[in-house]
Amino acid sequence: MILFLYGEDPFRSRQKLAEIKKRFLVSDASGSGLSIFNWTEKNSKYRLLDVLGTSNLLAPKRLVIVRDMLEVATDSEKDELIAYLKKYEKQIQADQDLVVIFWEDGQPKKNGKLYKALFKIAKSQNFERLSGGKLDQWLAQRIKELDPTGGISGAALEKLILFAGSDTDYLDKELQKLVNFADGRIIQADDVELLVRANSDANIFDTIDALSANNKKKALRLVQEHLKKGDDPFYVFSMYVYQFRNILKVADLDGQYHGNDYAIAKASGLHPFVVKKSLSQVRNFPMPKLKEIYQKLSDLDTRIKTGQIDIRVALDKFIVEL
Repeated sequence: MILFLYGEDPFRSRQKLAEIKKRFLVSDASGSGLSIFNWTEKNSKYRLLDVLGTSNLLAPKRLVIVRDMLEVATDSEKDELIAYLKKYEKQIQADQDLVVIFWEDGQPKKNGKLYKALFKIAKSQNFERLSGGKLDQWLAQRIKELDPTGGISGAALEKLILFAGSDTDYLDKELQKLVNFADGRIIQADDVELLVRANSDANIFDTIDALSANNKKKALRLVQEHLKKGDDPFYVFSMYVYQFRNILKVADLDGQYHGNDYAIAKASGLHPFVVKKSLSQVRNFPMPKLKEIYQKLSDLDTRIKTGQIDIRVALDKFIVEL
């Protein structure tokens, strides 16, 4: 069997890989049938084809894990593997005692020759970045895995996603802190407020709230706070673009769904809490004004990328001239 694990959510794909490895080691405690080839390390990666083509007399069942080959391997290494797979694919697939896993830390290029070859012959699983209800479901499930008696309130869930975003790796670290702190009780919004440091995405909402209230002084102060704590100014700018794009999207759907945030969330693919926040901001930004703001951001983006304006100046200019 050949498996291909990849995607924009490497935390969950890494979990899947660990589960398969753990199950294998239950039947092979010594690990004599386990072979791992990490292409980011230069130790034994060139023995991959030898291992695939040689039976292990000490361990009839074998698990071969190949990490980050698509990203790191040279063209000649990829060509060599593709040629090998074309020749021996049927034997590998038919071997009930052999599992070969190709794991990538992220989303590989879909036009790559090895990606195309693996996607065609392997059982592939794409771990896409979670959002909306799927992210909520994963968080609730992960809490139960960490503590079967634990849980999280709706308000705490919304605040956690607002503070931590959709990065499951980061969310998992925060969940472990919250579950340990709650010690079996339901995690509350106050727990999130106490233990989870709000990231830039969350504070961008506050800046946009200040802009919608025409409080430019507060908005400028919030931007400076981002920069003082070390946030990348290009990232801060990209978040303004992202948030105003969301507000435009929500404003467009608001007329169709008449303020039904869950219907808008389903149609837009945004998390219900993001939709709820965006709806509150839509009320203060008429559609013509939103389009004007988004056009201004687009123009600034072009000027930043062409070196016509400094990114920090652009951040201030956007607020002052709004």
